[in-house]
Amino acid sequence: MRKVFALITLILCVSLMAQEKRFFMPKEMQKAYKNGTRSYDGMPGKNYWHNTVDYDIIASVDPETRSINGASIIKYQNNSPDDLSAIVVRLYNDVYKKGNTRLTTIDERDVNDGITLNMVQVRGDSIDLEGSSVTRSGTNLFLRLDEPVKSGESIELAINWETVIPYTNRRTGVADSTSFFVAYWYPQIAVYDDVFGWDTQNYTFRTEFYNNLANFSVEFSAPESFTIWATGVLQNPGDVFNNDILDRYNTALTATEPLDIIGGDDLKDGFEHKSGTWKFKADEVPDFAFAMSDHYDWNAASQKVNGEDVLISSVYPTGNPQAFAAMTPNQQKTMKHFSEDIPGVPYPYPRFTTFIGLGGGGMEFPMMAYNGGPGLGVTVHEMFHMYFPMYVRVNERRFAWMDEGWADYVTSLVTNRFFQNDSSDLFTNYKGSVGGMQGQYEDLPLFSSSQFMDGTNYGYSAYSLPAFIYSVLHQHLGDEMFFKAYKEYINRWAKKSPIPFDFFYTFEDVSGQDLSWLWKPWFFEFGAPDVKIGELKKDKLTIINSGSRPVPVKVDVNYNDGTDFSTTLSSKDIYGKKEFEVTIPEYKKIETIAVNASVPDLDDTNNFFPSLQERMASVNIPESILGTYAIANFNINAILEKEDGLVKVKVPAAGMNMVVLPKEDKWQSLDGQVIIVFDESGDKTSMNMELKQFGVTVQGTKE
Repeated sequence: MRKVFALITLILCVSLMAQEKRFFMPKEMQKAYKNGTRSYDGMPGKNYWHNTVDYDIIASVDPETRSINGASIIKYQNNSPDDLSAIVVRLYNDVYKKGNTRLTTIDERDVNDGITLNMVQVRGDSIDLEGSSVTRSGTNLFLRLDEPVKSGESIELAINWETVIPYTNRRTGVADSTSFFVAYWYPQIAVYDDVFGWDTQNYTFRTEFYNNLANFSVEFSAPESFTIWATGVLQNPGDVFNNDILDRYNTALTATEPLDIIGGDDLKDGFEHKSGTWKFKADEVPDFAFAMSDHYDWNAASQKVNGEDVLISSVYPTGNPQAFAAMTPNQQKTMKHFSEDIPGVPYPYPRFTTFIGLGGGGMEFPMMAYNGGPGLGVTVHEMFHMYFPMYVRVNERRFAWMDEGWADYVTSLVTNRFFQNDSSDLFTNYKGSVGGMQGQYEDLPLFSSSQFMDGTNYGYSAYSLPAFIYSVLHQHLGDEMFFKAYKEYINRWAKKSPIPFDFFYTFEDVSGQDLSWLWKPWFFEFGAPDVKIGELKKDKLTIINSGSRPVPVKVDVNYNDGTDFSTTLSSKDIYGKKEFEVTIPEYKKIETIAVNASVPDLDDTNNFFPSLQERMASVNIPESILGTYAIANFNINAILEKEDGLVKVKVPAAGMNMVVLPKEDKWQSLDGQVIIVFDESGDKTSMNMELKQFGVTVQGTKE
């Protein structure tokens, strides 16, 4: 038996050494593979485990004071092989506590003494919150136990608490005086996992999710004039709704055409529900959020997913329903294509509700989205989050790119293919959002923990950079293999918590390819992509590869008779090559050549023939358009300046730094994803900047 054990140990060590030769693996993760909770084929290991939680919550909400008074019974199941001598409880709203760390500004009215804990019981015994067994630090409450929770056993806690809905409208908060989206509102058991043990990171407004798989039974009491929408399924619609609203609600459960469950006529003077007690149930979700208002319309319809009806709801301020008319149909279409096409995994929950009221952008919670408006991009993006990090419970606190990067990329894929009928490669869509940060000191290897990213590089490393890398991977593997691997990754890790290597190894396992040529330079090393035009001898164009990160190489040629030619080389084809040749047909007619004009590159200026400076030599650049522009609603600046004979637009907060060229009455980025129109008719020069990748246009006024 000892010989067998020694042989198994030797095989594991050899496997680990082989993996480390390809790319670095931290010792916490090495331990998980040695313990058999992870496997080198990307599957959950034979010893994989995660802990689970059952929450039974009763809460009253007072809209006038924004107060929540709650009582919860919590059952925590220890499925780990370890005996746990302590329990860590998250108190998210302690982020507003005086003296605690916050990585954003907040409404000064929200600074307080934190969540009020009126009672904490462990195994039926009340805990002295000032005693030696309790530590409250940052946004965590540490409870040291008299007797550990043994492996395979559970423990019950009871917590009574009070908190307030914050005025600060960031991910959660006050939408208007009587409308609220509420998250981070209940004491939550932190994650204990096979890699890092207890997750004790404090919530600071930056990194977001990493939660246990949980079941929720939640009962709210609120004034009868308020409607509540929440994670999960409403259990008592007949007790709450009057007959007319109940009929519409029941109709919407199977209706394919959107209808108003609650409309403007319902919300006239004196509107009230039959009851102010709302009961919701949600199974196998990582969190629970709710929204409430006394003057929001509720439009809804169903979408068939795997033979089951999913209720989709759009909830928005009453008074202008036409502004939100496309929301429910867009959500239906999105859910259909998510379920059947990309990623091709059936939407995993019985409900989805979008509540409008956030100041800008969007935020996701299980079966809920809190969005700033009805735009298609944010609608698709937030619904996708039901897959990551809800269904596949990635540790977004450390690996935000495993969640937001996919949301960014899949949003572009789905909107392009199914809303715009555009199936072109997307690796050409990220030059503006990625190129500005490439090669800088803060362009950290993506494997770096998200907790160490700050305001200048967090968005880059969580959203645009990983989305671009996924597009490079997609272009290399092709549609069939890319989607096969991606679907398998989701199915393998549904309701579980993958780490980066589970993603790497699954794609390698399914594709049958060693992809370390992509993983290593992009995730583990400093560097940047950098190609440039070398010599052009007749029909042979030499391209020099000075970069260390592989990207596809796209060559675009315009001829003097108005025709053109384009060709693309895969990132794998050029990896490790210092230079290579591309054959250009009809070379005698060449007028211009561009290499990676729409692909991130360290230095754009040597990617063109004739050079950009030569093209701009005869252009009169108006001094009036140069300067700093304050971007409305986003509290950031865009800077337009002349540099080396070119006009550049820089948005430091977004890592954007790109050349723009004049085109008719506009200025356009090299990849065509950013279009700027100036207006000098007023007292101050203003601009509209269209960001095509995100489907938004922002306005700026020159300071």
